[in-house]
Amino acid sequence: MDTVVTIPQLFVIAGLLLVLAELLVGIQTGFDLVLIGSILFVSGFVGMFTNVPLMLVLASALSILYIAVGRNKIRQKVAVVTKKTNIDKLVGATGTVVRSVTPDTAGLVRVNDEDWRASAEEILYERDAIVVEGIEGVTLIVRKLSK
Repeated sequence: MDTVVTIPQLFVIAGLLLVLAELLVGIQTGFDLVLIGSILFVSGFVGMFTNVPLMLVLASALSILYIAVGRNKIRQKVAVVTKKTNIDKLVGATGTVVRSVTPDTAGLVRVNDEDWRASAEEILYERDAIVVEGIEGVTLIVRKLSK
């Protein structure tokens, strides 16, 4: 007995494989595989009970609709936006030295009305203006602000 696979069945199988591929790959594709797979599955299912031209029109229309409208909306929802945390906002901020800083000994600086432990590659004296260059753990890496 020969088994013949029809075009609508191929659409259903391809749709399921794309959904499975999305599950295996993860969110890196931005749900494209899930949605295209769903379009193929639905249109293939419709094609099994109607005719192939209607199935192709439905698949084309849903694909165009997804590309024109849905893709950008889904990408906006899935996009990862990195926001600076409070400590990241300190990089580039200016302040003043509260307790002297030497290359060998950490000192204390005031940035945005908060006191922070600080280290520097140069000697900084009390009331020197500084700029934050980076952060290592809970210590600000600072340098003297050149005027």
